[in-house]
Amino acid sequence: MLDQRLQLALPRLDQLTPAQAAIAGAVRRWVLARHMRRCPLQVAHERLGCVQAARALHLLLETVRGCWPEPFAISPPCCSVLSHDEATLLVMIDTAGERRRLAFDGLLCEMLGPDVRDRLFAACATLARTLEG
Repeated sequence: MLDQRLQLALPRLDQLTPAQAAIAGAVRRWVLARHMRRCPLQVAHERLGCVQAARALHLLLETVRGCWPEPFAISPPCCSVLSHDEATLLVMIDTAGERRRLAFDGLLCEMLGPDVRDRLFAACATLARTLEG
């Protein structure tokens, strides 16, 4: 459902599932912590409540930071609307968690090469698995 909304309008936090909202909040706080020179891993752990999920999110965001073609846009923590990049990230995580590789590649193929998509798919799938169990 989020993939269809991504094409129409940017979703609001109150339209997300609880897991998606937790990820969006953790991403925003991770970015803020990095800028404030605090430990982003600790902030993600506080938001997600699980060390393994925080590590998986940290790995994913560092991968995104290193490969995204433009600066990754994140809305401020107080903003109720997701940025396009945040919405894309949530679709990536959902799609990888559902093991829909073709849909994942279709989402990113115009801006990222296959090797980068491989790394991102693995990182997204790892995060999705840790949040499930």
